Amino acid sequence: MSTFQQLPNRGIQLQERPPRLEVRVRNYETFLLSELFKRNGREERVQTATPPGYSYRQDASRQALSVDASGPIMQVAAHPGDGPDFFYATYLKIASNTQYRNSYHEVVLTDGEGGVDGWHPERTRQVRRKEAYAGAEIVGSRLHFLSYPDGGLSSLAPREQTRLVRTLAQKLGEIQPAILVVHPPKQDHPDHAQSFLLAIAALEFHAQAGGRAPTLLIHDVEFGLQQRSLWTPHEPDPRTETDSMHVPGLLVDVTSTHQDAQHALQKHQTQMVDPVLGQPKLYVDLIDTLAQLRGLQLMTEDVTRLPRGQGFSHIVIPGITNEQNLLRQRLPAGSIYQLAKVR
Repeated sequence: MSTFQQLPNRGIQLQERPPRLEVRVRNYETFLLSELFKRNGREERVQTATPPGYSYRQDASRQALSVDASGPIMQVAAHPGDGPDFFYATYLKIASNTQYRNSYHEVVLTDGEGGVDGWHPERTRQVRRKEAYAGAEIVGSRLHFLSYPDGGLSSLAPREQTRLVRTLAQKLGEIQPAILVVHPPKQDHPDHAQSFLLAIAALEFHAQAGGRAPTLLIHDVEFGLQQRSLWTPHEPDPRTETDSMHVPGLLVDVTSTHQDAQHALQKHQTQMVDPVLGQPKLYVDLIDTLAQLRGLQLMTEDVTRLPRGQGFSHIVIPGITNEQNLLRQRLPAGSIYQLAKVR
């Protein structure tokens, strides 16, 4: 284990102020980026995760809202395990703000039955659902399994796809979420990308039925590595065109909840260790690596230990989703860091 790998456990001595501390942090960021790129067979193109000319700045605003910020949190996930990968740490941070009554619903589109090579799909289905319930119990999440085919969301017959969209719209109507978290519209995984499109279609039905317009958040892409977008804005964003790291619109400081979320993730043992070969899976530690990297991006000089972070972007679809980001209200003050241009 390298010196920089040991930093999160050992902490940074507070007397080490810039430039020495700044150099150590910058070197550790380069190390983490190198790990993400090499382990995914990608070319190492950058040495900093935040594009030049930008920084993440703490957003402690608590402006008055014209809408009620209370209500359930809902996530549309393609597989069991996507919740702890991308959102559990942030939800636990939301739940720590006791000003609101918090409830969390995970709508899981597949049972992950294709997730263990060498096992019969039905055996895998049963084990992965059991793992998901064990992990969800740690964070207090309510699971809703829809049991569509793992790996087949993008190839559903039109009638099946319509049925899935209407089922999602029904779930939206039943839950009436204040915040909806979805996979990004990126091709990091075919099921993830398709679940985004399915969720947007369901939101359209939900809006037509007069349902509540939720704050729509897309979580970080897998391992933070930039992917080709399924949708193109009218004017391409130069950050996503030239940078090989995904650039979330905001980061959440999850330092206080990251370990509990990791504990929930560890309940998904078939995704941690190959049960057939008995060997750790190749990417098992990269969720923590990305959390460390996002933590460095929001790191301030007065920290006592290296933070952990999770990335999100707020998406506004007029008439369908909420223009106001209710995550600011639901998190404890000072938890959000917004991407901003450096003046």
